[in-house]
Amino acid sequence: MRLSTIRNLYSGGGPWASVYLDATGTQVTGTPLEAHRGLDLRWRAARESLRRAGADEPTLRAIDAAVRETPTGGGRAEVAVLASQGRVAFSHALPVPPGREAATWSDQPRAADLVRAFGSSAKAGAGEYIRWVCADVDRTGGTVTANDGTTATVRGEDEFITKVSTGGRARRWSMPRIQRAAEVNWGRNSSDLARALIAAADRTGADVVVLAGDVRARQLVHDRLPRAIAERVVEVDHETAVRPHPDSAVRARREPDVYDSVLVDATREAVASVARERIAEAADRFHSGLSHGRSVRGLGPVCTAAREQRIDTLVLSAEPSHRVAWVDPRNPTMVGESKRDTGTELAISEPADDAVVGAAAIAGAQSIVIEADPELVDGLGAILRYPDENAPPYFHPGDHERPAGGP
Repeated sequence: MRLSTIRNLYSGGGPWASVYLDATGTQVTGTPLEAHRGLDLRWRAARESLRRAGADEPTLRAIDAAVRETPTGGGRAEVAVLASQGRVAFSHALPVPPGREAATWSDQPRAADLVRAFGSSAKAGAGEYIRWVCADVDRTGGTVTANDGTTATVRGEDEFITKVSTGGRARRWSMPRIQRAAEVNWGRNSSDLARALIAAADRTGADVVVLAGDVRARQLVHDRLPRAIAERVVEVDHETAVRPHPDSAVRARREPDVYDSVLVDATREAVASVARERIAEAADRFHSGLSHGRSVRGLGPVCTAAREQRIDTLVLSAEPSHRVAWVDPRNPTMVGESKRDTGTELAISEPADDAVVGAAAIAGAQSIVIEADPELVDGLGAILRYPDENAPPYFHPGDHERPAGGP
């Protein structure tokens, strides 16, 4: 997850209401209505807990509206809402197995569980961890959909789209002329579609491009992509079902509002595959970096790196940390094991992972979530932007230190 997406949570204000709710229906196969009724009941209980903790009514009413507007389905889902001073600063529903439900009223936002939820959704092929573009193409054009919710439709020339006579002017044309016209139209339509795909990929900074549809159309579009985008393409051997279209002289054409579960699942799997590869690569960097000062682990070293804004990638355990850190509420980058580390008597104590997430977000770091790992002390680690030359030698838990004077 790019922690810069939640940097606005640390731009001032507070106290904060941090709400994490299970938005799953009474059964995994339940209806959206069942899911919303369950979510409403859970929010009522959480609301009362926040009110008793001192949450103000304007903030609670703002969360009321966010919960009402949360889309729910029949499957598993988790809703996260963070609000302060009568305003919702972050609201998101993620299709992941629900984490721990919580509703806290605190000086700083509790965002560590949010990072964990995004990490879980990325591994499942959802969420915003990996940015993607999906192009569903045929020889008349196609549709380009992006993870930012936008869809572009390209409707190209289709009067001469097949290499056989289809009536009209084609009846007076020779077969070679019809074939040349079809190939020209395929090329023109593919170029138009490629331009739409390139624009979407550039706008979103897509990490993966899913290309599905007619085999020949996929090849033509792929050949027209710049190398930087072509290298991110994952082709799916599947054509979306089409339906008659009044503007088509020759054939039915697919429309962007046609839901195709096969294409949706293929896109999700492509995104999940990229996410898993990135997480595994970052975990390897973290482990190898411990040997030469490019990674640190444990609350103290991670806090030091956060104060110096040297964190490139924050590493969190899938389970919450049990440690507590001190943080300056006016400058969340000032975190430490003790109040003295923050340089101010105004420092407050917060859960360690929440405090470090705030410092890393302000520094524009990224984050990964890894399962139980014996080398992740206190549930915290970090890959550094540049090495720590003063870091002590690192020994793997299975190694033994050489005795003094040894070879």
